[in-house]
Amino acid sequence: MENNLHLNEKLEKQKLNKLLLERGTVDLNDEKIRNKLWNSIVAELVLYTRFISPVTVEDAGNGDQNITFKLIRSAEGDKYFPVFTSSEDLALWKEAEAEQTAQFIFDNYAGMLAVNPECKGFVVNPFSDNFKVEKNLAAQWLEQKQVLMQGHANHAITKDSQYEIYAPSPYPFQLSDKLCEAAKEMPETERVWLRGINLDGKDAYLAVVEFNGDRDVVFGALGERARDYLNDKPLYIVPFEPGFAEQAVDKVLPIYVKEK
Repeated sequence: MENNLHLNEKLEKQKLNKLLLERGTVDLNDEKIRNKLWNSIVAELVLYTRFISPVTVEDAGNGDQNITFKLIRSAEGDKYFPVFTSSEDLALWKEAEAEQTAQFIFDNYAGMLAVNPECKGFVVNPFSDNFKVEKNLAAQWLEQKQVLMQGHANHAITKDSQYEIYAPSPYPFQLSDKLCEAAKEMPETERVWLRGINLDGKDAYLAVVEFNGDRDVVFGALGERARDYLNDKPLYIVPFEPGFAEQAVDKVLPIYVKEK
């Protein structure tokens, strides 16, 4: 979560409000118009919009806070996070009148959905626009945003993930070269492997990195250098450690080894 929660602060209507209203004023039978509006809504929601949520905030000690979110249920009984684009939209939910509020961005909700098996997604302005985003779609959008912003995706590979590791073909020589260039510039990078991975039915590249130091710095530099050489595939970067990563590169030569 962001450190600045904007507790109990007002939130004015934003560009996303206007775009959601357009759904009722444009010809959605026109595929070109429909796709243009959809892309604009998604970009605004994922990249720029701040949302307000009714919450309960409790002091957890040591400067930490426990935050509990209210949930709503669909007609089928599924649970969703209700999120609002303005205080005015939140006010349409009478049940939230006496609640505390906090503000978040798309990444926060997508992250919570990834670790909350009971919640199916979130709904933007459920008492007016009722724009529903399912968990799987939120995960896809978050991954695309991460690749756009940092060059690689922070996709969590869990025991429930369906994946296959393989040698990428055709081999991405330019991507390999760029990863090696970035690794050479960082003394903390020891070894790098490059593999292909089909994760939950989607092909991607997998970089396994043995390093010392700050993970965000190392992974960020590798992702930034790789950004323009991904051939429209995600790049997952994981640390070399026992378990998944070690098995993924077993008996495979690294593309980079630090000179001693």
